[in-house]
Amino acid sequence: MMCQSASEMWSRWSAMLVWIFLLLCCSADVVSTIIYQVTEEQPPNTLIGSLASDQGLPDTGHLYKLEVGAPFLRVDGKTGDIYTTEIPIDRETLKDCRNLFEGDPCFLEFEVSITDLMKGTGPRLIEGRIEILDENDNTPQFSSPVLTLSIPENTHVGVLFAIPVATDRDSGSNGIADYALTTGPEAANLFSLQVAQDSDEKLPQLIVLGNLDREQRDSYDLNIKVVDGGSPPRQSSALLRITITDANDNVPKFEKSHYEGELPENSPVGHSVLQLPHRRVTFSTANQGQDLQDPSQHSYYDSGLEESETPSSKSSSGPRIGPLALPEDHYERTTPDGSIGEMEHPENEGGSRSRKAGWQ
Repeated sequence: MMCQSASEMWSRWSAMLVWIFLLLCCSADVVSTIIYQVTEEQPPNTLIGSLASDQGLPDTGHLYKLEVGAPFLRVDGKTGDIYTTEIPIDRETLKDCRNLFEGDPCFLEFEVSITDLMKGTGPRLIEGRIEILDENDNTPQFSSPVLTLSIPENTHVGVLFAIPVATDRDSGSNGIADYALTTGPEAANLFSLQVAQDSDEKLPQLIVLGNLDREQRDSYDLNIKVVDGGSPPRQSSALLRITITDANDNVPKFEKSHYEGELPENSPVGHSVLQLPHRRVTFSTANQGQDLQDPSQHSYYDSGLEESETPSSKSSSGPRIGPLALPEDHYERTTPDGSIGEMEHPENEGGSRSRKAGWQ
């Protein structure tokens, strides 16, 4: 009895399924799906596909109308053929294809209604998708025709510096394939190029091969080229300007290790003691108030080193050549053996006025 009940239930379900199938077949809103392929940037009136032949419909007696897909597509109302229009299909500008990962397909959706004029039934709706195939129609470009990198002169050999990457609106095999660096003879032994791979992106990096010296040369102009993987490949280039920045790698030196001079004991303030060519000598007075009130009382010398001047320590502020003069407030008396003695004031007439100076 249970077997008969199961058999009857199966018969009823079978009949119901057949009835639903017939209803769907006879319905005016049956939806079918179809997929075509076309390469982007095709000229106008390029045939993409024929709905009549693809759907097994007769060539006459049907009306085709494009519901979704304008302005990139048009449909022949009698034959159901789908064509491109005057507006080209650019894969890189389609809304649904802008943020795709490499290798993901790009689709343009369309809908076409088909009405059987002989039967007078309601229209059938066909939903379809067109896969837009990539064409190598974009050239890779750098962000600027001149790229700049600043590299300190004390950079060690083997250090890498990132070069701004180029961009290509094409993807996959038509995207960026490689970079190349061209150097002149003056930079051939100093710089090279390495291309690293980060996920799906290629990253150009400059390698320092030799020792840099800003005092010998402070800039280099190189040429960097980017090429894509299309057939034929597209390429562009930019000027890569390397600026060598200064590092404190030179020690200031006097021309001599020892200087001597004689000074009469009654020498006035500001009397010239020594003439030191091409090196700097600085001093400060004990009277800082006098420093601020009358800077002209201070004599100093500079050969063109960095500027440095504070209210408490008057040193050079620009290249100049001049004598080392006697400070107004005090000087140091030396003993006959050259050692530094006590501090003497110019007004102390009992003190020795002879001075022996040495700088190392």
